[in-house]
Amino acid sequence: MTTRIALIAGAGRFPFHVAQEAKRQGVVVVAMGLRGWADPTLAAHVDTYEDIAVGELGRLIARLKVHGVQQAIMAGKVTKDVLFDPRASFDAETLAVLSRVKDASVTALLGAIATRLAQDGITLLDSSTYLRQSLCPIGVLTSRRPTATEEEDMRIGVEAARQLAALDIGQTVIVKGRVIVAVEALEGTDATIRRAHTLARDGLVVVKTASATQDWRFDLPVIGTETLTLARDSGVSCIAVEAGSTLLLERDALIRLANSTGIAVVGVAIPARSS
Repeated sequence: MTTRIALIAGAGRFPFHVAQEAKRQGVVVVAMGLRGWADPTLAAHVDTYEDIAVGELGRLIARLKVHGVQQAIMAGKVTKDVLFDPRASFDAETLAVLSRVKDASVTALLGAIATRLAQDGITLLDSSTYLRQSLCPIGVLTSRRPTATEEEDMRIGVEAARQLAALDIGQTVIVKGRVIVAVEALEGTDATIRRAHTLARDGLVVVKTASATQDWRFDLPVIGTETLTLARDSGVSCIAVEAGSTLLLERDALIRLANSTGIAVVGVAIPARSS
């Protein structure tokens, strides 16, 4: 029997990579593109494509039932500022979920949605299910190694980024000369890099990690060539990401671009915290 999955797609290239690999493995992909976030050209890369508003949880469940889908993957960015968008309209199912969560953390919000989907027999899968080969390995991935100064900035950034992620504020910290220049909040990684460039120009070290209690069904750290292009244009000299839990999209192209611009890219091993 052919496997069918629903791809609940947000912004960026992440959904395209999930779709491509799932299709390569013979999986039927039903994409539900989140309106205003997903790139509608994703339709050409999946078996079925529908668009849906972020706040239409009831319609999402109904459509997944129509398509006979019992497994789903979330891929692509949707920032929490949708909660403050006056144009957003939330249906009864969405409002019921929002009323049950204790806080507006990503883990709480999306965990509650996953629980609601499960009530209708739809299992939310680990978002790296079809992209395990794209998880960042440990070590220096580029021809240029970090300098001693960059390594010290990486150390500071890793500690700060892990705390930031644990508090569900963001995943990215930018450091220069042992000074934390910028931290990610609602605006996302790219906007954080731009802000850091405005504040400190060049020589920036970007650190991106997951939470110590990361739920792999959603919000895994991801970087790709678009991030590298922005880094090149924004004075970034080194990018450090958490090995084993950060997805490197188009890894070969990403490393070639980093090598051509002299940006060091490092997969950092972060030990599990003791309880």
